[in-house]
Amino acid sequence: MTTEIQRKKIWLLLIGIPLFMQLSCNRHLYLHREKSNFYEVNANVVADSSMNAFLHPYKTSVDTQMKLVIGRTDIMLTKAQPESSLGNFMADAQLIAAQKIDKKVQLSVLNYGGIRLPYMAAGAITKEKIYELMPFDNRLTIVELSGKEVAELCQFIAAAKGWPISGFSFKIKDQTAVDIQIGDAPLQENLMYKLALSDYLANGGDKLEVVRNAKRKATSIYIRDALITYITDLTAKNQPLHPVIENRISYAE
Repeated sequence: MTTEIQRKKIWLLLIGIPLFMQLSCNRHLYLHREKSNFYEVNANVVADSSMNAFLHPYKTSVDTQMKLVIGRTDIMLTKAQPESSLGNFMADAQLIAAQKIDKKVQLSVLNYGGIRLPYMAAGAITKEKIYELMPFDNRLTIVELSGKEVAELCQFIAAAKGWPISGFSFKIKDQTAVDIQIGDAPLQENLMYKLALSDYLANGGDKLEVVRNAKRKATSIYIRDALITYITDLTAKNQPLHPVIENRISYAE
């Protein structure tokens, strides 16, 4: 699991170092364009060799960490809707991480847009690849939902054409969720269920309002670290990452 110090070093490399190098130069910089709430810095500057020398040990350390092979996959993992191998891996990893905290957690969901790679090629998996897949510092959160609210969640996901899920399944018919199953049993609207998701979604991100006011348990676990731990645990068992399509979400005949 990535420590807070390691995380700061990584972000120093990915974000801080390039900006710091530009700001350290003798020439003036100007923010010259705004797009989607991000500002581009005028890169027409000369690198500062003394600053490069100062930052080199940090860059080398971070590069070493990021290039570390943590496991392997024997198949190509792809992102797709309504279900995908990449999404199943991530939802499963999140569910297992949550169950280590609370064994009663049954469900897991991620937002489709949060998956930032279209695929992962078969072969070695580096820590850097997981940072590319999940670059956000979102933390694992556990919420409690009634069966009726779980049904609302499924309706939302069906209307969105499918998000990565684990622990439950349903079919999409006319953009509506039908035949909702929790594990091997039909959804019971009078029961309470525990769901693993990111703090971003728990706070209503991506318009997921149904969970916003739910009773919750916040954790200090980054979703990205849950993915890394899932892979390293497989590696310790000498097993490759090999998620399969299980019709967790499918279209009704």
